[in-house]
Amino acid sequence: RWSVLRAADKLSDLQQISQEFTQVVMCVRAVMGSLSSDKAEWLHRHTEDVLSSFVTALESLTIEDSLSGLVEGRTQQLCSVLREVAKLCAKEETSMDNIVDQEMAATAAAINEAAAKIQEIQNATRQRYTGLELEVGEKILGSCTELMACVRELILSSAELQHEIVQSGQKRGQEPQSSSITGVGGTATDFYKRHSRWTEGLLSAAKAVGWGASALVSTADEVVSGTGKFEQLEVTSHEIAASTAQLVAASRVKADKDSQNFVKVMGNSKSVANATASVVAASKQCMKLTEESKLVAVDYSQLSAVQVKRLDMEMQVKILELENQLTEERRRLTTMRKMHYHDDGTSNGS
Repeated sequence: RWSVLRAADKLSDLQQISQEFTQVVMCVRAVMGSLSSDKAEWLHRHTEDVLSSFVTALESLTIEDSLSGLVEGRTQQLCSVLREVAKLCAKEETSMDNIVDQEMAATAAAINEAAAKIQEIQNATRQRYTGLELEVGEKILGSCTELMACVRELILSSAELQHEIVQSGQKRGQEPQSSSITGVGGTATDFYKRHSRWTEGLLSAAKAVGWGASALVSTADEVVSGTGKFEQLEVTSHEIAASTAQLVAASRVKADKDSQNFVKVMGNSKSVANATASVVAASKQCMKLTEESKLVAVDYSQLSAVQVKRLDMEMQVKILELENQLTEERRRLTTMRKMHYHDDGTSNGS
């Protein structure tokens, strides 16, 4: 009879702590939807570790073991999880309302810095080079300057549209819970939390644009100085165009299609696309000029039949090597993109 009573007490204690665990898990699930992906993933892993240790302890528990230590230890772990939840919520509350504005401002600053550096490189090129080198520098740096100017206008107009989207969302109170928490439509923080995945996409695009601007400067400098490749300049400009397209796509999801700011963003987006095409065209033209200048230095009419045949075979070998290399690089690119898309899909699904 005494053993039965002890077992009943243990079951009662287990039921109580199990209910506490369930409540914590429900709290964690409710909070994760309003956190950024990295914080949500960390909180998920932390809670899962606590639950796993609880299950392990239960599996090794016997009727003679004391529950006091188990309950006390797991209660402390539960409290630690709840403290982390409170910290993350507080941190998210204080940072989310400014983080988008800060990121857009940082992107605009990166664009301005890139434009200034390109101007410095262009001034140095005019003093250092003449002839073909100067012509290549003028064409490349001139097209890059135009691209940076278009990107800057797009960033500024996107920031204005972003403010309009948030204000419109606050006024409409798009989510039912917003009116019950903060009045009409909630604060900007509430809006960003309710649309956390959209906000992450916006921030990711803005960061990519800023990175692309810095990459374009270094690439253009290398190309003009003769140490870089024209193809790399084309890839970098395409990356900037892709990032700005992602930024526009994020704005399009929430924007009012009749908004003048939205119309302005779409117009600036087309300007970026045209400027990107100009950079690519300038790169191809300069690459052609450079290659032609190298060909002029070789007088094939002075070569013997044997020399021509040997050179012909060397060129064929080089072509085959390049074709094989091209095939291999395309395969690697496809594999990398598949893995990247798979990882994104898995993280978004979780």
